[in-house]
Amino acid sequence: MQPSIELQNVSKKYRIGKASLNLRALLQFKKNQAQYHWAVKDINFKLNPGESLGIIGPNGAGKTTILKLLSKVTFPTSGTIQMNGRFSALIELGAGFHPELTGRENVYLNGTILGMRRDEINRRFDQIVEFAGIEKYLDTPVKRYSSGMYARLGFSVAAHVDPEIMLVDEVLAVGDMAFQKKCYEHMLNMIQNGTTLILVSHNMRAVQKVCQRSIVMYRGQPAFEGSAADATAEYSNILRQAAAEYQPTDADGIQDGIGQRIMTHEAVIESIKMVRSDGSQAYTFSSGEIVKLRAEIAFKADVRSPIAACTVRTPEGQVVFDFTTDWAGIQTPDFSANTRTIMEFNLNLNLAPGTYQIGVNLAYHDLSRYYDRIDRAFDFVMTSVNGSRGITDLQANIEFHPEEMTVVH
Repeated sequence: MQPSIELQNVSKKYRIGKASLNLRALLQFKKNQAQYHWAVKDINFKLNPGESLGIIGPNGAGKTTILKLLSKVTFPTSGTIQMNGRFSALIELGAGFHPELTGRENVYLNGTILGMRRDEINRRFDQIVEFAGIEKYLDTPVKRYSSGMYARLGFSVAAHVDPEIMLVDEVLAVGDMAFQKKCYEHMLNMIQNGTTLILVSHNMRAVQKVCQRSIVMYRGQPAFEGSAADATAEYSNILRQAAAEYQPTDADGIQDGIGQRIMTHEAVIESIKMVRSDGSQAYTFSSGEIVKLRAEIAFKADVRSPIAACTVRTPEGQVVFDFTTDWAGIQTPDFSANTRTIMEFNLNLNLAPGTYQIGVNLAYHDLSRYYDRIDRAFDFVMTSVNGSRGITDLQANIEFHPEEMTVVH
């Protein structure tokens, strides 16, 4: 079977800064390799018809660069890319749309850009419009569309090209939940019909639902490849290990540091556990139970007022609860090198029955980098006696207050 997509040792580098027009300066600039940034390095994977791949990772990890290489928006510095089949890409919101043209006109424009003939667009026009749900605004210039309407129309056109290869970036995040669900169901149908799909997303639940395999990207290189479930489960551990091995430099910049989840480990989270009111450690709790999330931290250097955070997620990655001392306006103390502390979060577990994941992180006071971050320390289980369902348990009860009936003559 001929693969739909095959990448062999693909790398892409970009030049940092601007070279002088002076020839001597230009030659010197080219010799200085520090002036280049490798967006992706040594990427290898192969997909057959009907297979799907998720690409996950922090901001700046190289996910969108891979899609741009596949869609020929840019070309690799080295390596080879083989694309066998008609492909459709949804990488940037409104890409291929002309703001002054109406939705109707942009269907034809975007369809043509994606390789559809006019008679094909005519045949599928009603399906495209119905899926996008923009009938009322079809003859309105798209510059007046909301970001959600852009996403709906863009995805609808791209999905109805009948592509053999479909490339989708995070643009679906701007759509409402109902439309996202509709898109994911459509993607599953496409995969069942033989379309090869690559999905870039921060939505772990969507990746697990749509993709059979997944790659975790970190600083332009694959840190893990395996089943979507394994990749999303290992995501935190892989990034923590990779960040510990990476030595940040001043060239990384503040935003790059936090975006890449760079961890200096000047403070290390050595253990995390949940304890009941009697001090005993447990992994199963009753809804409404008050517990302490206890983290033991060792300081390898002087640390100024770190920002502490804890997060509770579902196994699919949906955030149930997220708390930071920064949001709460809590000023944490300074800590000296070679000291230790126990940090405790008091939590009221008003959660419905199910399994949840707990995570803790410690960041610089200016959020430039992390000292340490563990997104999935362990799983815990919630039980309930009132039969509640969902995510939270509001511990509802019901009362009836009969009133004296008044007879009207």
